[in-house]
Amino acid sequence: MQPDASTSPPERRRAVDGGILHFLSVSQLKQFSLCPRRWYFAKVRRLPEPETKAQALGVEGHAQLEHYLRTGEDVLGDVARAGRHLLPAPGVDLLVEESFGTPSPLTADGIPFAGYIDLINPRRLTEGVLRVTDHKFLSNVARYAATPAHLADASTEAGLQMVGYGVWAAHSAARFPGVQTLELEHLYFQTRGAKRAESVLAVVSGEHVTREWMHKVVPMVRRMREVARATRAADVPPSFGPACEKYGGCPFKTQCHSGERTMSLMNRLAVKSQVPDVVAQLPLSPPPEPMGTCGRCNAALTPENSSKLRSGEVLHVSCPGAEVAAVLPPDAPAASPTITPDAAPKRRGRKPKAHATTEPAPQQEAAPSLPATPSSQGERLRLFVDCVPNLPTAPLSDYVAKVAAQVSEAGGVEDLRFAGSESALGFGRWKGAFAMAIRNTPPTPGTYAALGIAHSELLQLAVEALEPMCGPGDFVRAAR
Repeated sequence: MQPDASTSPPERRRAVDGGILHFLSVSQLKQFSLCPRRWYFAKVRRLPEPETKAQALGVEGHAQLEHYLRTGEDVLGDVARAGRHLLPAPGVDLLVEESFGTPSPLTADGIPFAGYIDLINPRRLTEGVLRVTDHKFLSNVARYAATPAHLADASTEAGLQMVGYGVWAAHSAARFPGVQTLELEHLYFQTRGAKRAESVLAVVSGEHVTREWMHKVVPMVRRMREVARATRAADVPPSFGPACEKYGGCPFKTQCHSGERTMSLMNRLAVKSQVPDVVAQLPLSPPPEPMGTCGRCNAALTPENSSKLRSGEVLHVSCPGAEVAAVLPPDAPAASPTITPDAAPKRRGRKPKAHATTEPAPQQEAAPSLPATPSSQGERLRLFVDCVPNLPTAPLSDYVAKVAAQVSEAGGVEDLRFAGSESALGFGRWKGAFAMAIRNTPPTPGTYAALGIAHSELLQLAVEALEPMCGPGDFVRAAR
């Protein structure tokens, strides 16, 4: 079958007029079932679709088969010749590249279908049998070939096409009198590796294909009518997942991914309530006991300006008479250095070789960490990674679990980390959706501790998303 009956310029211009469908093809049904937005870009927006190498091989193979079946002249290449034994003997009685005709006997919801069928073999019509064949060129027949059940089921991609051909044949009683049984055939030719061919055949009745068409295709055409009236691609549902990479990749990725790929998922998140205030749901910590005053500067000690050592001694972290690390006790591992805007970025590549005459650079004294500025609870977000300050904290894991459950529900999966390929969260896309949800609905300002992040990918992603939201001195990570 040709890629689309609307490939000729006049027909393409008439295909979609002001959002109203004038005619369709079975190829468009397949494209719409694969991804409605892809069909919208191609047939409503009429964006150009570059021909892939696989499509070029298919066009060449179809041309060779058409010439051979019409004339008997063997012009078959290596790929098509591998299936020569599965082809009928050439003859004028075969219908090769047969048009649906005008007016077309095949319609759905009042819209006529146009197209061409690769091969119709009426040689057993006296027995009430008509064979309808579509030639397929695949890189791997064993992997991608359909089954007979697929060909007879209009809810599958292969069945949409072959059921449509069967209905057309069943409704062309004047041309095929006495037909009772339809043989729907996919004849596969392998384009990579060993040259081979395979025939897949489904034997059905005219009543079966008519029933499949009415119950499965007609409702789809009604949805296509609605999609054709859309004024924005964002209003057309996409099918993110395998559809993006199938058949060499969608040619409209750039248009589709420009703010719309995660939009559908985030829109579903937006209609839900904001992430509950995790801190408000936690039991309140008892008020801190009086901590006395600093023995060096006589300043009153508070949970925000002090740190408790393992020995039980309490230190004043902002005391001018001592250089101690902010928040963390001195005997804890050193925190990761904070990169300031003035710091030079690290160079990638090999380190410069050291020369014998080069004197070692003098070691600079490490700048003391900035102490956290005392402020009332709830004014800013503080995050301690794999360490615990000497002040009331809430576990970040509770907030992370809430967001993960919300994204999972929006994506229609039980656990976003195990989303299947058919899900909008599949193929690792859940990571971007989860990080975006964290950025869009951060936790209520307060002090949080993220412990054991090495064992939780969700915590790791949450910490990376929240770090830029923390002010100077409000993000502390224990050394790894």
